[in-house]
Amino acid sequence: MHATIAALLVLCFSNCVFGQATGPDSSFVQTAKQRAIGYYEQTVRRQSHVYEGNQYIIHDPRIKVHPYYVVDSLLVGTVAYNHVQYQDVKMQYDIVRDELVVQPPDGGYRLRLHTDKITAFSLGPHRFARFVGDSVAGIRTGFYEIIYDGNVKVLAKRQKTVQEDISGGTYKGEYLVKDRFVIQKEGAFHEVKSKGSVLDLFPDQAKELRKYMRKNRLKFNDAQREQTIARLAQRYDELTN
Repeated sequence: MHATIAALLVLCFSNCVFGQATGPDSSFVQTAKQRAIGYYEQTVRRQSHVYEGNQYIIHDPRIKVHPYYVVDSLLVGTVAYNHVQYQDVKMQYDIVRDELVVQPPDGGYRLRLHTDKITAFSLGPHRFARFVGDSVAGIRTGFYEIIYDGNVKVLAKRQKTVQEDISGGTYKGEYLVKDRFVIQKEGAFHEVKSKGSVLDLFPDQAKELRKYMRKNRLKFNDAQREQTIARLAQRYDELTN
């Protein structure tokens, strides 16, 4: 309703004033028109369906660090929500609850979007998609970051779990990071945790992949595991296509 009124005001203002204004007054008219258009766009954005979720309840403030990916602050990104692509949305990804949190333009509060209406979203260079899994698919339903997107795909499930301790008589809590990695090959999903579990998925190129790992000094330690899995998947694509 407000958006419609604003649009009519913009049209009426433009037709009436522009039909009369010439010379020096035209700059004033242009400024006023831009303000009217800005008001209209802000109104439409405020009413956007991407801000239709439930109010977000913060986690226990006694827990150390934060429950988000990557930082404890709002990031500007895109989200495909209910079959519509929204740009420049301020949001956070809560990886404890696996929820996407957005802040409306008027601020002051945050909303958690309806998860089943989200197809994909991005936070800076990080691209996420929602996958629906089951016991057969090999993954749980949720958001996964796409860290390599080829014929073979590598997905990362970003997670934090709460570790609590009350043994000293006072509550202590912290979030522990626990990423999981999944390879999608020929439509099937496989969780991988080690060099062997990755190479087992590519038996036809296992020998070449081992040589590639040695040549490039790829490791499966905590610091390099993600990069190594992605590079092996990319190399497999190069060898087989």
